[in-house]
Amino acid sequence: MEEPVVPERVSRRRRDRRKGSDWLMRLLALLNVSCWGLLLLVLNLAHFAKPEFNSGLVQYWGLSTKPGWDAEQVRQLQIMLYCCLGFTLVTLLIHQFRNRRRSDSKRLNLLFVALACAVALYIFSTL
Repeated sequence: MEEPVVPERVSRRRRDRRKGSDWLMRLLALLNVSCWGLLLLVLNLAHFAKPEFNSGLVQYWGLSTKPGWDAEQVRQLQIMLYCCLGFTLVTLLIHQFRNRRRSDSKRLNLLFVALACAVALYIFSTL
């Protein structure tokens, strides 16, 4: 059997003419990775800012524990979360104006980072 002949104009329309990522797409990828890294750094700092667990063994030995959240570290957490949320929203905004095709990615991972930052900011603002 012979294969059907496809007109040249149809094959030209379907061809992907993208040349690869430019400097802006590389910048967006770098901002994406930095947002995730900053969020991991915030989670690490939150571990050190939280109150210590006061168990019976700690009371028996008479060790001192931190009863509440460290106010200075919570303030640093909030600043870092605002920076992370700002980077994320700027990246989403640039990417929104950059997308021109339906097949371009939606960057759902940045929406998850923005949601996590917003929830963490709400939690840390009530402490």
